[in-house]
Amino acid sequence: MLVLGDMAGLQSKRFCKLLNSLGYLLTSHLSNRLSSWCMKVFKFGGASIQTPETVRQLIAILAEQQAQRLVIVVSAMGKTTQALETAFRQSVTNQPYIATIEQTYLFHQFIVDGLLNTSARQVSQELLQWKDQLIKSLQITHLADELDELYSSLVAWGEVIASKIIYHYLQEQGITCAWLDARQYIKTNYGFRNARVDWASTQSLVKKDFGPLLAQKGWILTQGFIGSNGAGATTTLGKEGSDFTGAILAAVLGAQSLTIWKDVPGIMSADPKLFEDAVKFEQLSYQEMAKMAFYGAQVVHPQTIWPLAKQDIPLYVKPFDDRHAAGTIVFNGGAQVAQPIYILREDQCLIRLTLCDFTFLDEQQLSMVFEQLARLGIKVNVLERTAYSLSLCLHADFIKVSALSASLQSRFEIHCASPVSLLTVMYYTGELPRHVLQGKSILLEQQCQELYQVVFKAP
Repeated sequence: MLVLGDMAGLQSKRFCKLLNSLGYLLTSHLSNRLSSWCMKVFKFGGASIQTPETVRQLIAILAEQQAQRLVIVVSAMGKTTQALETAFRQSVTNQPYIATIEQTYLFHQFIVDGLLNTSARQVSQELLQWKDQLIKSLQITHLADELDELYSSLVAWGEVIASKIIYHYLQEQGITCAWLDARQYIKTNYGFRNARVDWASTQSLVKKDFGPLLAQKGWILTQGFIGSNGAGATTTLGKEGSDFTGAILAAVLGAQSLTIWKDVPGIMSADPKLFEDAVKFEQLSYQEMAKMAFYGAQVVHPQTIWPLAKQDIPLYVKPFDDRHAAGTIVFNGGAQVAQPIYILREDQCLIRLTLCDFTFLDEQQLSMVFEQLARLGIKVNVLERTAYSLSLCLHADFIKVSALSASLQSRFEIHCASPVSLLTVMYYTGELPRHVLQGKSILLEQQCQELYQVVFKAP
């Protein structure tokens, strides 16, 4: 299958060259439409752009695509999103946060100093303005229902700053590309965090501008993870949302492929740092990858797959530090998995809701709980129901967990265990490596056919 894919790719390149030649003879409108057929989307994660050296590696990857029309999607650099989330949490819990922002500023200034020359002064001034703006925004007291909006506007700066630094470096290297603010094109219509995409508006805006710019510049550089709602307020697409951005743009533009460059060899059956028998998949089907993402595999965002599958656009997950390696291809004809897949999610919270009056937990109480989960945009990773209680394993988002508890405390007794870990085993054979749960306290355990899930706490 991979050999045939390479042959198809070669034919596609020849076809693209023909279209590029014919484009001069066609109308501008038709040329812009055809150009989207001959383009790819590359997405680079934070680990790929966390030092001046890794940014130079990124340029080396892009240099091999000079004849190819590209949309380049970048995440925030290194652990910037995590740092901004920390500053946000410190602010809303009345803890000192300026030092966290200062460290984040110095991290970016270090990259600017090691990367840029003629544009270094301009970007450094932008960094100072960015730091001051972040501090001022956190000094304002916000209502509880404004916190999600504050979060999105705060963490979005990581992607914006990263893309501007890379854009200026490309310019200094004599590489022509257009810089676009993804918030002007990725439109959402529900919530601020894990926002839902407004596909009609997004398609209209992307098709209007991306086609002509690709024809004119060849490359477009933009940000992942971020968008905006109808009022223009910044929204975010959820953890690993940059992958989803890549899929959105690939689907709307009818790209040849989406390639996600990661600090891993490809898609693995488990984290090799924890499971020494982990293997890399050469290929996967859309269905298998979607299930892995749903259960928490950190390789791609859960919503990345379906826009690609709908248009039969292959997804490549490739190692950033070995750009010629095959990585993993996800496509319609991918092989079925025939071995266990271990997915470990840390930073989880186990909430147990117990009825106070010893009545049974019926559909009315369940409806109340799920109404609040939907209102707060909380995804349940594991659920267990008994006659009198309901246990929910969630991501340990302290703001959302606190809001959920507050909304249910009048009806339920609430017990929360955090942090805990969740291990999901797909294609479970009945056995686990001995070290996985050794010395751990098991809080919840479920098995359904070939799916095994356990919530546990370290001693």
